Amino acid sequence: MVDASMGEIMVTLEKINWLLANGESALNDSVRPGPASMFMKYKKAEVHYEPLGVVGALVSWNYPFHNMLGPIVASIFTGNGIVVKCSERCRWSSEYFVSVVKAALRICDIDDNLVQLICCWGHDADYVSSHPGFDHLTFIGSQPVAKRVVAKASESLTPVVVELGGKDAIIICDDYLKKKGIAGISSVLMRGTFQSAGQNCIGIERIIVSGDRANYEKLVENLAQRVSKLRVGSDIDQSEEIDMGAIIMGGAKFDELESWISEAVQDGARLLHGGKKYIHPNYPQGHYFLPTLLADVNPDSKIANSEVFGPVMSIMFAENDMKAIEIANSTDYGLGGSIFSTDFEKAERLSKILKTGNIAINDFATFYVCQLPFGGAKGSGYGKFGGEEGLRGLCNEKSVCYDKSRFISTAIPKVLDYPIADGKKSWKFVSAMNKGGYDYSLWQRCKAIWTLATNAN
Repeated sequence: MVDASMGEIMVTLEKINWLLANGESALNDSVRPGPASMFMKYKKAEVHYEPLGVVGALVSWNYPFHNMLGPIVASIFTGNGIVVKCSERCRWSSEYFVSVVKAALRICDIDDNLVQLICCWGHDADYVSSHPGFDHLTFIGSQPVAKRVVAKASESLTPVVVELGGKDAIIICDDYLKKKGIAGISSVLMRGTFQSAGQNCIGIERIIVSGDRANYEKLVENLAQRVSKLRVGSDIDQSEEIDMGAIIMGGAKFDELESWISEAVQDGARLLHGGKKYIHPNYPQGHYFLPTLLADVNPDSKIANSEVFGPVMSIMFAENDMKAIEIANSTDYGLGGSIFSTDFEKAERLSKILKTGNIAINDFATFYVCQLPFGGAKGSGYGKFGGEEGLRGLCNEKSVCYDKSRFISTAIPKVLDYPIADGKKSWKFVSAMNKGGYDYSLWQRCKAIWTLATNAN
């Protein structure tokens, strides 16, 4: 419940409050500088943000409340209707959440048909992705499914924002451990790795410690003690105190975890805790996995390059900061990441060469609650939702140009009027327009204006 309150309710409340405080100003008509040419200074340029119509969202199961409410509130705020396709793994809760939204709309005297929910098996979702009635789609999920969604959406030329998995790295520079110690960063690593049993697209999947091997070993020892004390179980009957529950994903991916860990050990990693399934005495059919700690993980191993999406903490050592960046950038993913250093200029410099869509400096995943545009790089997707950019992405960004004054408007000079009477003269006129409007030399501009005046007719 603690994880759900932080990862679901808190971030949703933050989004709603940001929308109420800042959403309207983000969608106000945006005044742009207009033409640079002195001959066009009588024109004014704006961008208007208009509703698209009906948008769709195909969302994942790991945060069923927030992943559904986020697209819904953004779509309603921008004046769109929305159809949400929920995961078949969380149909009951999704129906309840949508019923709450519909009730709120009715209270506000708004048609509750603006929000619709559908649930189907994956192979039936092609109909949703390819439907020509959608003006925009948001997809949150895995790479293989994303490729299918995008391919089907292309049949109707429907634009898609794609937010996929990550292999987020947290880089801990040597200066940070020397000056700040281990206790504080250890707590961040525990929360960032094991929250929601690791089923978090921006969870910490790789810990890279640079510089001092002795500090690295101290951190590993501290984490080994803490991981060994984590309690796995179920709060269904509230008969036990637990820190971590079951993993929602099942099937082949769940079964692969043990083999990935075994392969990592074969590649040189030290297994300090866990590494296998946990059979709950009351719920033996549940997908429980022991919290796992791997140290000295080989950056080339499968577990270092594939999204685990489970309770596995992988720690690596890098000789220096640039080697740490090299390791962090070595995967196909690029969703989020963190850099810890007491030298802010260095942290900022390193953040600019880390190939991700989001970065937190001296913290973990705080970029998400800041209502910044959220999305990945490389194999973690494209497009953004969240923040001003996310709202505007749900709009038709209409470019509007008009006269600043009703007394000045465009008139086609006679020399340019069709049919062209004198080609050489018209060419001379247009050349003078370009020189007069854009030449850096004031003298050349003045000469061009004289040419225009003498060749206008």
